[in-house]
Amino acid sequence: MRFRGGVVIWIFVAAMAFLAVGGSSVASSFPFREVAVGDSVPAATLTDYESKATVDLAGFHGHPFVILFWGADIPAKKRRSLQALNDLLAMRSFFEKRQVAVLTVDAQDDSSAVIDEVMAKVGKGFHVYLDPGQALYGKLGVFVMPAFLLVDGEGKVAAGMGYSHDLGERLQGEVEILLGEKNREQVEAELHPAAVAAKSPEAKKAEEHRNMGFVMLRRGMPAAAIPEFEEAIKLVPDDAASLIELGCLNLDAGKAAEAGRFLDKGLVLAPDSVPGQICQARLKAAGGALGDAVADLQGLLFRNSRNPELHYVLGTLFEKQGKMEQAAAEYRKGYEIQKEKDLLHVKE
Repeated sequence: MRFRGGVVIWIFVAAMAFLAVGGSSVASSFPFREVAVGDSVPAATLTDYESKATVDLAGFHGHPFVILFWGADIPAKKRRSLQALNDLLAMRSFFEKRQVAVLTVDAQDDSSAVIDEVMAKVGKGFHVYLDPGQALYGKLGVFVMPAFLLVDGEGKVAAGMGYSHDLGERLQGEVEILLGEKNREQVEAELHPAAVAAKSPEAKKAEEHRNMGFVMLRRGMPAAAIPEFEEAIKLVPDDAASLIELGCLNLDAGKAAEAGRFLDKGLVLAPDSVPGQICQARLKAAGGALGDAVADLQGLLFRNSRNPELHYVLGTLFEKQGKMEQAAAEYRKGYEIQKEKDLLHVKE
């Protein structure tokens, strides 16, 4: 845990550390707005396209499963959906050997003619399901298609991923991580062997300092975290995660100029960093651009609605604007999300 602005916030250390070395982290490509890793998958009933039989997702609990959400309303989306479906078909024996169920869901209410066209090009390796009224689509907040959702044996979100050129390899790696066959470091080494092999002694040492910095933050010791992040950027000046954390920590200490310097450099290197964008908005607010800061955070909520710190900070800005009802709503939302995450952590 860490303390920032008087509220306890969970920091996802592994995701930020991986982002700093130029990987393609799960967090940065997570294609669902309304759920996060660790959340329970919402209740939903799907309909088999051919037989019209209904399937309740709750029936899969006890075994891990993968859902592919696809659509084909425009050529680019159809092309990518075909690749995703073909990748799944090529991995059929991989899933069967591990007893991982696979569901493919046309999530856009495509016409029968479109679905038949797509499946004719793929073959009948998997059943196609429909999502009546796009109910599951809405509950998950799907905003990228095709999109994969990986669910563990307890019915909780284990990972999510969107389209990429190495889709099949990434999906296999995520399943292996889900099943405990490999850890993320092993999977990334296989996906990016040249990058891992090329990591210098300085980069490895910087990673140690960065990770220790996050340990200090979780212990509520920001003063002890600062020198660890500083050592990391001495070794690797372009260590994005350490730069961003130093920016946020300087902002917490009221050092706006130093905060801006670190954040500017860190966000050039890692523009999708949510902690960095939150701190940048806070810096804008501290400089008097309160309206711009609120707009930035509201835009950030579009893809990160399950981030409790984001709701908390937005609440503080609404409070500064005198919008007490909106502030209370954001505080409440942030508290509820954090409480859910804490309960899941305790159970695990």
